[in-house]
Amino acid sequence: MRLTLALVFPLTLIACTEVVSEREGTFNYRGETLRAVTREYSTNGNTFTKRVIYDGNRPVSCSATDDADCRAALSYEKLDRND
Repeated sequence: MRLTLALVFPLTLIACTEVVSEREGTFNYRGETLRAVTREYSTNGNTFTKRVIYDGNRPVSCSATDDADCRAALSYEKLDRND
């Protein structure tokens, strides 16, 4: 039952979410300058922001305000693909 809810809830959230604004930028990671896109979303009257950093053609989602979170997400993504 919990697994079903865990799968259904994100799909429901995505279906009701719209992008309010989008900003292009860059993120520096270990000497590399990577493309970054920060999006502000609106859902049910609330807003939240996410940042997506592109490591080559692979998107890595992380906090829009916490660079340490983005560094950790990039590090994990690189370990996951065995670079």
